[in-house]
Amino acid sequence: VQWKDARYPLDSITRVRWGGVRHSLNGVPTGTEYTMAFGDNRSEAVVQTKKEAVFSAFTDKLWKSVCIRLMTDILRALRDGKKFALGDGVVDDSGITLMERHTFSADIPVYCSWSEVNIGSADGSFIVGKKGARETNARASYINDANTHLFENLIRINFKGSAPRLSDAIKGN
Repeated sequence: VQWKDARYPLDSITRVRWGGVRHSLNGVPTGTEYTMAFGDNRSEAVVQTKKEAVFSAFTDKLWKSVCIRLMTDILRALRDGKKFALGDGVVDDSGITLMERHTFSADIPVYCSWSEVNIGSADGSFIVGKKGARETNARASYINDANTHLFENLIRINFKGSAPRLSDAIKGN
């Protein structure tokens, strides 16, 4: 992928992020600004456009050429014991550390297995929350946090199969 003076071989890309922000003035829509970013371990390129067709074509090609590989790489790393930040949470193969939020005291980290959480999205963020504990969650921005779209897909795949570990999606590999 090439943007301005930077070139990123597909196999060097380790992070992606994208999203759109709708703008309005006095309640009247004035357009949407789309952001797409990709990078390797050293740098990142950020592309912004107001053209939805460009955004859709680019993210579709990025998904097919980079994101499938990245998800497989993430699953293998999780299987090998690596942990990843997901917004203000920390993902490992068996679950996620969420934050129990407090108004007048420090937030407390709470570890939950995958069977103990719900997932959803709101206000441009992917949200993982502890079942029955509304104030215990992790939020990751789709547009600002690296690989949020990838982790959402991996977690959703896990929920369909009810596997205890995310890496169970690549058994035998």
